[in-house]
Amino acid sequence: MTTARYSIARRLALLLTLSLALVGCDEAPAPLAKQQIHPVKLVTLTEDQGGMLKRYPAVVQASERSDLAFRIGGELEALLVKPGERVSEGQPIARLDDQDASSNLDSAQSSFNLAKATFERMRYSVERGAISQARFDEARAEFLSAQASLEQARDRLDQTELDAPFAGVIANVPVENFQVVSAQQTIATLHKPGRIDVRFQLPEQQVRRISREAAEASQESASPVAWVRFGADEARYPARYKEHDTSVSQGSLSYEVTLTLPEPDDLTVLSGMSATVVLDMARLTGGASDHWRVPVGAVVTRDSAPDQPVVWRYVPDAEGDASDSGGERGRVEAVPVETGTLTEAGLLVRGPLAAGDRLVAAGAQRMDAERQVRPWVQEEGL
Repeated sequence: MTTARYSIARRLALLLTLSLALVGCDEAPAPLAKQQIHPVKLVTLTEDQGGMLKRYPAVVQASERSDLAFRIGGELEALLVKPGERVSEGQPIARLDDQDASSNLDSAQSSFNLAKATFERMRYSVERGAISQARFDEARAEFLSAQASLEQARDRLDQTELDAPFAGVIANVPVENFQVVSAQQTIATLHKPGRIDVRFQLPEQQVRRISREAAEASQESASPVAWVRFGADEARYPARYKEHDTSVSQGSLSYEVTLTLPEPDDLTVLSGMSATVVLDMARLTGGASDHWRVPVGAVVTRDSAPDQPVVWRYVPDAEGDASDSGGERGRVEAVPVETGTLTEAGLLVRGPLAAGDRLVAAGAQRMDAERQVRPWVQEEGL
């Protein structure tokens, strides 16, 4: 009896094992873990991030300007322009009261007429021997003097009107109508549009490093030596080196440097406005310009080479390897660099980098050559 029960138990256990095995065969195999693609924040190297860049506060001035003034003094009878007004070449700017000048012209004209008539009579008389040659010479001298006085009186009357020497924009009018002005006193400042200058102070120790050959070469080069930012506007405009003073600015140990650039089409820039200059000193000193300014977080070291700083450069996959969702993806590669000066705008590095390279700007310490990444794009509202 005991043997029979044991045999039945064995059969039941065998049937249960076979059932579990069959159930296991019906289940699908567990899927492989999907490869993870990490989003990374990238920064793109641009031309104005290269070189030994330094920032300086600056002031805008017109490249071509003229302080318009009368050559004679008098009372302003008409002030015909206002600041910001565009004028054409030859357009009247202001007029002086010409009453005195007109009276002087009338007097000079009368004196000339008398001297001319006397001279004609004397010439007729000297030809007939009625007067001496000396008396004729006196009459001739009086005639020439009267003629010169007449021309001077005409010029003085013409000088009561001030005209624009070229087409431009009135930048400043420091006088008021009916005011008595003196000779050579500025009536209006005229700026010629098209180009502007930006002036800033460069410390003495940096001026010493400027190479004349490098500065002259930068003037002929098509690539900018600096970039200019106006006010709080983040846009930067390329500028070229124009000149620098050879005498120190009063009350300082610095020299004035002038850059020039085309007048921006998308921004109103007037003389006296503030600006910020980003200057590539390497272009003026003739030194190496293979430095790049990158975020501090982009430079890291690896456990395999703790003494060698690197940046991680993003390498996109080929177009055919893009994901089905259409998003860009790729990998990263380590680029060895030499670190330089740390500034508030970033860290200077030197290495095999070029404008257009995209570097990992944040989380670079977690990167490795096998990691698949995609550029992180900030969504609207985040």
